[in-house]
Amino acid sequence: MIYFDKVKNIYLYASSCDMRMGLHKIQAMVSFHYKAEEILHSMFIFCSGTRKTIKIYYEDEWGCWLLQNNIAEGKFKWPEIGESVSIDKRQLDWLLKGLDVIAKLPKLRKKEED
Repeated sequence: MIYFDKVKNIYLYASSCDMRMGLHKIQAMVSFHYKAEEILHSMFIFCSGTRKTIKIYYEDEWGCWLLQNNIAEGKFKWPEIGESVSIDKRQLDWLLKGLDVIAKLPKLRKKEED
């Protein structure tokens, strides 16, 4: 059972993810980028290129979980981010309900040269 009160961190993976990846492939990908102590009790959220499927990887002392959520109509409001970011539990709730979690980041304007 997942005890959400024990979740330390929630990370959104920046790039779209191949949803054919299973538990072991996602576990290897997470382990490549994070230390074991960072992974324990953290959630890693992956989204498909179509924004219709989300996978959540979670690991605790007893094992690991891979949860999948498919949306029937519409798309998940996946933020436009350049690198993985951390969100809180409230933002995860919003994301799973189809709400915007993080507004689009403003683009930097180039200085006009005279």
